[in-house]
Amino acid sequence: MKATTLRNGIVFAVALALVGSIGAITPASAVVFPVCGPPGPPCKATISIGGATFNAPVIPDANGHGRVSNFQVNVGGITARINSLELDPDPAIIFAASAQNLTAAPVLFTFAFATVIALTGTINANSSIGYTLTDGFPAGLGGAAGVTLSSGVGTDPTHVLVATDNITFNKGVDVGPFLTDPFPGGIPGVCTAYTPAPASTSNCGPFSATNTFFGTGPFVTMTATLSFFLSAQDSAGFSGAVVENAAAVPEPASLLLMGSGLLGLVGGWRRYSARA
Repeated sequence: MKATTLRNGIVFAVALALVGSIGAITPASAVVFPVCGPPGPPCKATISIGGATFNAPVIPDANGHGRVSNFQVNVGGITARINSLELDPDPAIIFAASAQNLTAAPVLFTFAFATVIALTGTINANSSIGYTLTDGFPAGLGGAAGVTLSSGVGTDPTHVLVATDNITFNKGVDVGPFLTDPFPGGIPGVCTAYTPAPASTSNCGPFSATNTFFGTGPFVTMTATLSFFLSAQDSAGFSGAVVENAAAVPEPASLLLMGSGLLGLVGGWRRYSARA
C-alpha cells in the first residue's frame, strides 16, 4: 500500500508540473510576416572593395522578397558582382556573387546582405557555400600559381561566410574555409583539380553547417557577410544560402491534452488502489 501511494504521488506531481509549465512555454514563431520595403524597413545589399562601399538596389517583388540581379562594381582592375540575390523575410538569404582581382596584390572584398525578420524562441539555422576558383597565372603580372582566399583585419579569421541576427548575434552556422588551392592539383576532398588551360578553374565545397539555438529576440534583422582577400590576377565565384526558421515545439494544446491524460491515469491508479 505504501509503494502504491508513493507511486501515485510521484505521477501526480509530474502531471501537475507539466500542466503548470504550459503557460510558460513560448514557442519560436514568425510573429508577423515582414516584407522588404514599405511598410517595413528595406532589405540591403552592399559591396565593399578596400575602403569603398557600394549599395546595390534591392527591388521588392510582389511577395515582399528583395531581389538583386547583375549588379557590378568596377574599380581599376577589380570587379565585384552580385549575380543574383534573394532576400526572403520568411527568412532566407540566397546568393550568387563573384570577384575578380587583376591587380598585382591581394584585394579585400566584402559582400553584405540583410533581410528583415520577426523571430524569437528556439530557432533552426543552416547555411551552405561553394566556390569556383579561376587561376589567372600566367595571364598577368604579379600572379602566382593557384588561388588564395585569406582572412583580413576585422573579418572572421576562420570562415568566408558569417551569419548573424540583429547584426551581432551569431547563429553558429559560419561556414567556408579560407584556403590556397594550388595549381593544378586541387585540395583532396575540398577542391577539385583545375581544368586544363585556358579555363584553369577549380570547384570547392559545398561547405555547410547547421545549428539549433535559443534566442531571446525578437530578431528583426538577418545578415550574411562574405569577406575575404583574393590573390592577385585571380577570380572567385560564390553561391550559397543562409536559412533559419522556428523550431518545431509541442503546441500548448497538445501539452494540455497530455497533462489531462496523465491526470486521468493518476485517477485510474487511485481507483485501482482503493479496490486493492
